[in-house]
Amino acid sequence: MIDGIKIYDLKTDPDQVLQNPYLAEYWNTTVHNSDAVVKYGLAEYFGLKFQLKHGKVRLQGSVHKYRNAGRHNYDDFRAVDVAKVVRELSERFEIDTATTSLNNVEFGVNVILPFGVNVVLDNLIVYKGQPFERFVDKGMSYYQCKLSKFIIKCYDKGKQYNLPDNVLRFEIKVIAMQYLENKITLRYLSDLLNMNIYEPLGNILTEVFEGILFGDNTLNEKALNTKELEIFLRGSNPKTWTPQKGEAERKRLYRLENSFKEVLERHHTGVNFRSVVSDLIRVKSLELSQISQNTNYKDDVLSMFLFPYLSDEKDNGKRRFVPNIILAYRSDTGHSDKPKIKKCSGCGKPIDQDKTYHNEDCRIRKLERNAKSNPQHNFRTKYYKSVNTKQVNLFGISILKEQHQELINRKLKKNYSNKKS
Repeated sequence: MIDGIKIYDLKTDPDQVLQNPYLAEYWNTTVHNSDAVVKYGLAEYFGLKFQLKHGKVRLQGSVHKYRNAGRHNYDDFRAVDVAKVVRELSERFEIDTATTSLNNVEFGVNVILPFGVNVVLDNLIVYKGQPFERFVDKGMSYYQCKLSKFIIKCYDKGKQYNLPDNVLRFEIKVIAMQYLENKITLRYLSDLLNMNIYEPLGNILTEVFEGILFGDNTLNEKALNTKELEIFLRGSNPKTWTPQKGEAERKRLYRLENSFKEVLERHHTGVNFRSVVSDLIRVKSLELSQISQNTNYKDDVLSMFLFPYLSDEKDNGKRRFVPNIILAYRSDTGHSDKPKIKKCSGCGKPIDQDKTYHNEDCRIRKLERNAKSNPQHNFRTKYYKSVNTKQVNLFGISILKEQHQELINRKLKKNYSNKKS
């Protein structure tokens, strides 16, 4: 659900970021000639931009694209996936997520429509009196409505990536974080680890979509009487809805809006696309906000890398999601003198001892696999090691749903009993 973020002051050591091995080959820097101190630096890494300027680090870009090695953001990106990415970024770049403030955030959904996306785009009129405008960027058109604290944006995601389905992207870009006050707690990067924020974000998406005034370009104007035609033409003109001063003018526009919607309702043919899309946004938002999309919680529980950050505890009033998991480690290692054939970490074929990958494509394939498999494997390893060392109280059970509590208690009891026997 979360896509773009913008952070003006990333709480990390600038020198560490500049020397970070993940960014080493991506920096484009300008250096002072006199003292060799970096004046400016920019590194674009898997959909994210790290900018070093005036001793501070800025971060902006798509965390969704980052999950996909910077290639796309058209698949589902659940709350649990967002938390995994935040956790990885925190570890890779030594970020203090609890003190890193979010300056902008984008959230939205990709929904597959049973009709063409243009059915929605071509009928956009206004939201609260503000018109939708069409823009073209790199040959791709999109529509947006800009308000004082946020921007509504929608476009054909399927067309952008040549997908076989009719995929509508509907999103909100928060440009003033005050917009979310009294709705949800989303101020720091660590707040993205809180699973409780995602369902309310979905509700905001649905409410905003339902607040948009749509027209109907398939309506047969010849079927309208004189009065209906006048209402339809006035209502279809975005300039009609320019906010007016005075209570009388506001009431007039309110009555006109109701009359306009009544004309559309009486004369529309086919499917009610507004209702269909609203329901799809609501359903997709709920899917993305849940820990599991089905009734089998086992895989999600064992693969969740974010359990240490699900606590509702606060640290000094800063809403820091502190670890509530204590793990014990035991490592049994072996040694063999038999020489091993080194293989490419990407494709698995034999490779020279001084290399890691055959080429750049192999490296990217490996990173993509790691993004999906490492969180699951790491958590499973910690889980079973903790059980084997008889540390049964693994989770802060109070933070889990009842189904999760029962599952984990049953799993822990079974493994501990087997270990004793």
